Amino acid sequence: MKMNKLLWTFQVVLTLAIGVFGAQKVVFPIPDLIAQGMLWIEDFPAWQVRTIGVLEVLGVLGLYAPSLVKAVPKVVAPLAAGGLALTMIGAIATHVVRGDPAPSVVITVTLFVMSVTVAVKRFGQLGSRR
Repeated sequence: MKMNKLLWTFQVVLTLAIGVFGAQKVVFPIPDLIAQGMLWIEDFPAWQVRTIGVLEVLGVLGLYAPSLVKAVPKVVAPLAAGGLALTMIGAIATHVVRGDPAPSVVITVTLFVMSVTVAVKRFGQLGSRR
């Protein structure tokens, strides 16, 4: 029971962090994103920034889809968490290569660990429900 609460906490944090910033990448003008401190965006074309944002939003939605829509298979949530983890690998690499400040890397690594934890544990729950 405690693990499930932890996983839901991680999913909420992932939603607030990745989902909000992903939505911003989709809808805000690129210069506004850079002005907000997302300096890495200067290294990418606008279409790639928008694509990253869409993938992040879809990943966050996938975390909740099986709980909200019963027709969605339960495997979608751990797959979505795995996709978010892959996205965070790209973010970590970008921050390291750019030499961004340590907090950027630490936050991104934390989101990666949370995503991997949700993916692994939710996959494990699938097997125990049979």
